[in-house]
Amino acid sequence: MKILYINANPRNKTSVSEEIADVFVKELLDLEKDASIEYVHLYETQLQEIDEEVLAVWGKNRSGEALTESEKQKSEIMDAALDQFLSADVYVFITPFWNLLFPPRLKTYIDSLCIPGKTFRYTAGGQEGLVEGKRAVHIQAVGGVYKGTGLNFSEEYLREIMRFLGIKEYDSVICEGMSQYPDMADKILEESKEEASQLAHKLARLE
Repeated sequence: MKILYINANPRNKTSVSEEIADVFVKELLDLEKDASIEYVHLYETQLQEIDEEVLAVWGKNRSGEALTESEKQKSEIMDAALDQFLSADVYVFITPFWNLLFPPRLKTYIDSLCIPGKTFRYTAGGQEGLVEGKRAVHIQAVGGVYKGTGLNFSEEYLREIMRFLGIKEYDSVICEGMSQYPDMADKILEESKEEASQLAHKLARLE
């Protein structure tokens, strides 16, 4: 089992979501002795946004036209992110909750993963994801309580984009309410850590 730990938190100190994620990862590594882990901090990683040159690259790749040096460089950055992603078996996304969504840095990263012909394709029957046999886990800290409101768009988007790529096995640990209920913050955190531990045992059993 190869785990890719994808951290979308810009803080240079441990966040609540990281604290919970570390419990999950430690437990999983203890249970899966042959597992390995690779860390990706999105705020310390070179990422490439979709811009005019990237769109040109995709068009030229279809036509066979040669790329410019700048287009090659941008394409290589996106390819490196995708190759690393595809080499893993379990994806652990660690995110804060900003204005009903995750940080835009994560969306830039995801845009490097959604490449026609590599991670999805269109068929006569519709879109088909090509990334099979993988699992995704989303660990997030949310200051308020949004469960059941439909307003945690980060959770909904991440679940659906994984399904879009073909990753149907998706779990999440969403730690809610520590800011809304400060007197219960310690209890909320401990409950989320316990949930993360149980999830690690679940994944280990499935292996």
